[in-house]
Amino acid sequence: MKRETPALAVRAPQSSSTSRTDEQAPSAEAARLASRRNRRESVESFVVVLIGFLIWSFEAEGFVIPTGSMAPTLMGRHKEITCPECGFVYQVNADCEAESSGMGAKTGLRVTWGTCENCRFTAKVDGEPSFAGDRIYTVKAGTELPFLPAAGKVEPKRWDVTVFKLPEDPAEVRYIKRLVGMPSEVLRIHQGDLWRRDLAENAPRERLNRPPTQQLQVQVPVYDDAHRAASLRDDPRWRRWAPSVTDSWSEPTPGTFAAGRSEGWRELRYRHIVPDPEQWEAIRAGHDLLTPPRASLVTDFSSFNTDLTPQSLQHPRPASRSWFQPHWVGDLTLSLTVDVVEASGRLRLDLIEAGTSNHCEIDLASGEARLFHGDEPLGEPAATPIKAKGSYQVVFANVDDRLTLWVDGKLPFGDGRAYQSTDGETFLRPTVDDLEPARIGVQNAELAVNGLVLKRDLYYTQNPGEPDADDLLLYYGGNPRVFFDLLADPGRYADLNWRAPREFAIEAGRYMMLGDNSPWSRDSRAWGRADQTTPNDPERGWDGSGRESWEVPRALITGRAFSVYWPHFQPVWPKFRLGPDLRLPARPNLEEVRWIH
Repeated sequence: MKRETPALAVRAPQSSSTSRTDEQAPSAEAARLASRRNRRESVESFVVVLIGFLIWSFEAEGFVIPTGSMAPTLMGRHKEITCPECGFVYQVNADCEAESSGMGAKTGLRVTWGTCENCRFTAKVDGEPSFAGDRIYTVKAGTELPFLPAAGKVEPKRWDVTVFKLPEDPAEVRYIKRLVGMPSEVLRIHQGDLWRRDLAENAPRERLNRPPTQQLQVQVPVYDDAHRAASLRDDPRWRRWAPSVTDSWSEPTPGTFAAGRSEGWRELRYRHIVPDPEQWEAIRAGHDLLTPPRASLVTDFSSFNTDLTPQSLQHPRPASRSWFQPHWVGDLTLSLTVDVVEASGRLRLDLIEAGTSNHCEIDLASGEARLFHGDEPLGEPAATPIKAKGSYQVVFANVDDRLTLWVDGKLPFGDGRAYQSTDGETFLRPTVDDLEPARIGVQNAELAVNGLVLKRDLYYTQNPGEPDADDLLLYYGGNPRVFFDLLADPGRYADLNWRAPREFAIEAGRYMMLGDNSPWSRDSRAWGRADQTTPNDPERGWDGSGRESWEVPRALITGRAFSVYWPHFQPVWPKFRLGPDLRLPARPNLEEVRWIH
């Protein structure tokens, strides 16, 4: 089930001297803020390119990403699809279409179908071009940045996107992954999250948290309410956002929800109602549904991993990629625009995980915000600018036992407020409340919300290509309706035979690497020890250091990726087709030039 070949996992552009290796109706104020933000990001993109080229001549190397092991942070060869049902733009892995040698030779395979993560419609995509992966710059490890001597040497740090030589084949193979494990510690993978402790026996365990900027970059879309599937739009049973009490919220225009004054709390709830493949087939054919719409758990579903070829349909398990991505994810991020009509009353943003409410309450008269885990307040309140009539961009996240709030791009609580839901040993159990995991409440307030977007955190599987519960293998390659019935029953899902947490001891001078696209990343979890010598086989290996299969020695680390300097070209109208993967005219895709966090 490996999706990444043992050949080059990072390669340099061959032409260089580098090493191989519509429904939404946002307010005018929201539109103005978005326009200003886009202009700023465009300027920042050009600055990234300029700095990249300056550093290039000193202490940097350029590489091309060939595979999808680091999606969504970095894209390997892929197709970019606009969903014909909801208009959402998503990416589908296409690395099977090109040889892994880096020369661009075709394999004869063609990715033919891909599934939208927003509405779950499976579209035919064989007529769409596949694009080469992101081109990145990497600062060499152990060097000082030119013009910035005060920054010191570039040394490996946790969460860095890192280029390194594969320990089993350091002469030929370079990989790019995220550095997650540091020297002299034990890393634990438990229910999709990462924990660490010192190597010393009985050392306390702690959960790992990313910096907020990186946390936002790695989030994966769950649902964008601006993109409602056309075939589902007129059937209220498929509506994702709905008031908990009828008529407590109105929808004056599609995607904008308004609430008037009320003494009690009025809630707008997100229900994770997605069609299974059989339901989509019936809907498109105009037939009655055999199974009515039902809410299910949010899982680690990613459009990138739904690539299907005619050859893969011949085998039940590969053919299941369009729907079998089975791990419940309770760490969610809600983004929205809040239009305050009058500065009074209260606003509550609520994210449910394992039946527990994690929420932020904002006093609209004073702007004071408080964070809660259940009924427990997390620290002191913080001031926000939401205390006057106007439009505000708000993001609220519950990720890795930490609540973080952004208001107009700023962090009132800093990196956020932490709590403890588990000790890294016990399992969190989803409940029926997790079928409606995001909620917006108002009390004595008059406001409207729009631009509702829900995203999820990464889920680290214990092994690439395998589910974390052996019982899930019973559904892999079977009937998708039966699997969706399981996801609609949180109690039955929680009672599956889940594997115990997996630990990795990392010795001094060594590191551990994982891909962001964990289910399909060949990384530290899956390597061998072909480089290690053994007394029983004197002809085997060349390294007698005793390295464990998951460890990467410091000497094999090449550097840290810091920017995407050249994404794929963006075809523009009239998009003349001059071959399977060539559309002209095309422009530089500067919107995707970015820092790598």
